[in-house]
Amino acid sequence: MRYLALCCALGVIGITACHSGDKSDPVTEYQFGTKTTYAPQQKLGSYQQAPQGYELVYSELVSRHGSRALSSFKYDDISMQVWREAQKQGALTPLGEKLGAEIERMTAANEALGYGNLSGLGHDELVAIGKRAAQRNHSLVDQAIENQRHVVVEYSGKDRALASANAFTEGLTENNQDFADLLLEPKVNKVQLYFHKENKEYNDYVDHDAALRAAIDRLFDSEKSHQVAQAVLGRLYSPEFVQQLVNGELKFYSTEEPDELLAENEVDAVIHLFNLYLIAPGMAQEAGEDPWQFEQFFTPEETQWLSYVLDGEDFYEKGPSFNNTDITYKMASVLVDDFFNEIEKIKQGDEQAALKVRFAHAETIMPFAANMQLKGSEEGIDPQTTFSYDNNDWRGKWVAPYSSNIQWDVYRGEDDDLLVKILYNEKEIGFKSSCHPIEAGSYFYRFSELKRCYKQ
Repeated sequence: MRYLALCCALGVIGITACHSGDKSDPVTEYQFGTKTTYAPQQKLGSYQQAPQGYELVYSELVSRHGSRALSSFKYDDISMQVWREAQKQGALTPLGEKLGAEIERMTAANEALGYGNLSGLGHDELVAIGKRAAQRNHSLVDQAIENQRHVVVEYSGKDRALASANAFTEGLTENNQDFADLLLEPKVNKVQLYFHKENKEYNDYVDHDAALRAAIDRLFDSEKSHQVAQAVLGRLYSPEFVQQLVNGELKFYSTEEPDELLAENEVDAVIHLFNLYLIAPGMAQEAGEDPWQFEQFFTPEETQWLSYVLDGEDFYEKGPSFNNTDITYKMASVLVDDFFNEIEKIKQGDEQAALKVRFAHAETIMPFAANMQLKGSEEGIDPQTTFSYDNNDWRGKWVAPYSSNIQWDVYRGEDDDLLVKILYNEKEIGFKSSCHPIEAGSYFYRFSELKRCYKQ
């Protein structure tokens, strides 16, 4: 009965895997959304081979940075302020007593690593992706060395993106100094890799569009969000203290920006604490000998809901969003164009570079995937309908987990015909549905066909 009740309670977010015989039922699992640590989605050696007569001549990639520290002193700041206020009021439960030390430990780890910086696991994620890229494309590596073709490296300008680039190329060139000698110095490319900060029209839209703000408010201010927040806080603090948060009697401001109000109700408070839970797996190495214990403060079902809420926010602000606008992803056209332009160089005989690798952020990957209508980012939603897991395939843990990456491998035939294959998180996928592969079931597309269906 409890199982059926749980399925009914979660039905509103479209969790459809409520089958009692399914041992991997996602309802029972903790969720992390876009803070999911990276795992390749396909095994080396299982990829489709190029048709006879075609050889790999080029590869390019865009990747999100790896697992990282908290971006700033915010979530830990507010969570500790809430905890200290409860402590002052004598409102801590036995479980709540444990929370303060865990927040302090998280703050100390972030201060030691540096807020916003790549974590140890993040470094390891990118090294491993680089190693697998070299293994998958070993013929291209050999060709690059033989013909002295370079590896172009670009990043957004942020330290964690540069650290990710360095980790990837470390893995890419491991035990291969001849290949390492072909690496060009990483260059900043904000226009193509940090466009969300450079685009005034987009930022005005995110800050001020009434329909967008209303859609996101529906997620955070839903009855279910308030219920989940009160359930989480009710295990940590006394009913009276939780009610103060519900009533808006307690307000918490940024320590670093004293005029910035960050939490004024129970949902705000829980979202801040939830972000500490989210960041913990990616900072596993920084925890030292004692693993992080933030999971004890949430049930798996609560993480399902809160991950859905944050997924919805990202979907609306950075992904396919509403189906009557392209403002959240049209700015990624500069990056899409560059992918095509690099292949056009190969077609025209410019083979100075064998690979181009780019390192950026979730705010780059999400609109890029939406712009190209890739798997999971195919379509927006009607403005009158609230995003859910039932009515849309967009999932943060697929679209933009840590180290998420999109790679294009380019093959040339004897008649200079070019074929392109796309990998998303190292899994072969198709391009958008209006693009036709060379044959049914194939992951290879003629470059001319991609230019047609993407109107390049």
